[in-house]
Formats: sequence, structure tokens, C-alpha cells
Amino acid sequence: MRKFSVLLLSAFTLTSFVFVFTSCDDDEPPAKPKLAFATSEMTVKESDANLQIQVVLDKAASEDITIEYSLGGTAKDDIAAGSSLPADYEVVSDYLELEIPAGETTGIIELDLYSDTDFEDDETIEISIEDVDSEDIELTRDDEVNITVKQEDGLIVLLEWGVGATPAYTDVDMDLFLWAPNTSDVLVAIQYVGLSGAANTNLQGSTVSPEFFFLPTALAEDGPLGVSCAYWGGTKEPMNFQVSFIEIVNGDDVATEEKGFTYTLENINEWTNETTGTDLQLLVTFNKAGADFKDFVALDVPASGSRMGSSGEITKKKQLSNSGLPNSIQQFLKKK
Repeated sequence: MRKFSVLLLSAFTLTSFVFVFTSCDDDEPPAKPKLAFATSEMTVKESDANLQIQVVLDKAASEDITIEYSLGGTAKDDIAAGSSLPADYEVVSDYLELEIPAGETTGIIELDLYSDTDFEDDETIEISIEDVDSEDIELTRDDEVNITVKQEDGLIVLLEWGVGATPAYTDVDMDLFLWAPNTSDVLVAIQYVGLSGAANTNLQGSTVSPEFFFLPTALAEDGPLGVSCAYWGGTKEPMNFQVSFIEIVNGDDVATEEKGFTYTLENINEWTNETTGTDLQLLVTFNKAGADFKDFVALDVPASGSRMGSSGEITKKKQLSNSGLPNSIQQFLKKK
């Protein structure tokens, strides 16, 4: 009985040793830290200004890691746009590169979104992780983030001619201008004053009705504003036209104010006519207060003239036909 017990104990000891030996031989190496974007989808507005996109590790790495990423989508950053196109945003962190220091788990790609006077359909920014400088980091399937940039809030000012009983104004051409306070708080005619304070020729123009510009809530300062409608040329008399002020919030027109006017041939001011004077004829005044545009007042139509000043004072830009209107404006026109 004793010999059997000793034999059984010896067998158990040997088995345990083999088990322990085998277990040590099959040890797995520690799992690599996994790298991914914190989210794969984001929706923002142009007026959100600053955007921070997190790239995260599920556990800290033992060394600094450098991540290379690429940019895509319909929106253009300032470097990719260059001088050929207006930029939609700027990368204010390191361009196309991101570092996560040893012992940390989060890196930030930081973008500044540009608030602008373009009225656009939704744009996209696509950011993709391309490479990591360490073989000890595992990339997951969450290596791309898609950002939808929606149109910011603001006011569309829309000029239409050929409205009323006789809409066939085949040779009429008009031009639309914004008025804003100068340094002395006096309203003066401009095309648009942007963030830099310089004149911006982004006013949309056409020899075909309608013409429009977009005034972002985020860029417009509180206070008085105004609109001029110059009768550039044509043979129509009386010439009926209308200015619509369409307030846009979250991509929808939430309020509309319309003002109708009539010009005669005496109101024509051709751009080649070097008349003297300093200002356009102001037709509508209104106010901006916080997020609201209000107090729209139609002024009297002058007996003659609609544009005072020489052809060099304001550069007109004619480039937009009806087919090029943003979807939101086309939808508004269909409702009328």
C-alpha cells in the first residue's frame, strides 16, 4: 500500500511539473496597444470655429509614437486650396502628423473652420490614419473619421427682377450690394467685409435674375445694415423687382421678409458712365441683433439714378447663372 501511494505521488508530481513546464513554454506576448479615432462620424457647422478630433490608444505605449494621417472630402484646407480656391478650414496642430507621448493615450488633431460668405450645400472632411512609426502599435478598423460640415446660420439677401404682371425682362441687368457701417458708424456700400477687414469680392452676381449674397450670423456685427439694387441696363419701364431677406437656421429658412420696388429708365446707371458721387442709392435698411435680423424698412425709390459713383469704385462680379444656385435657394424659389 505504501509503495502504491509513493508511486501515485511521484506520478502526480511529474504531471504537475510537465504541466507547469508546458504552460510557461506557451505564454503569449502582451497585446499591442490599439490605435483608433474616438469617433468615426461627426457633424458640425462652419460657425463652430474650432474642432478637435481625438486619436486614442486603448492603453499607453512605452514610447513616443508618431502618426501620419491624410485629409480628404469636399472641403479644402488652406494648404491644399492654395491661392486657387477659398479654403474651408485650417489644420492648426501639426499638419498631417500627430504625436502621442509615451505613457499617454490621446492625441488631438485640431482644425479651425472658416466662417464665410458662401452659401453652400453640406461639405465633408475625411481624415484617415495612414501609418504609425512603431510596430508595437496595432491599427484598428476605426482608422477614419468622416466629418459633415453643415451650412452656418445667416441671412440670404436675394434680388429678383422680372416679377409682377410682365416678368419677361430679357435685357435687364441689376446688381446687388450690401451696406455696413464704416469706422464712423456711417452706412457705406460695400460688397462684403471679411475677417481680415479687406473688401471681399465674393458677392454673387449674374446677368440673369436672381442675384444673392449670404451674410453669416457669426461674421456680421450687431447694428444697422442696408441693401442697394443698381439698375445697370435694359429697356424695361416700369421695371419691377423684389428683394427677399431669408433667415437661415440649421439649414432651413425660418423667416422671410420681402420688399417690392419699381424702377423706370431714369434709374439706369451703367457701369461705363463715369458720373460723380460717392454712394449707391440705399433701398432697404435693417438691423442685426445677436442671432436675429430684423426691422426691415423699404426706403423711397429715387426719381433718377440707382448707382452713384464711378465704375472703378466697386468691382462687379458676374459669374452665377440660375443653374449654379445652391439647392437651398433653388428650393426657396420653388416655394414661391
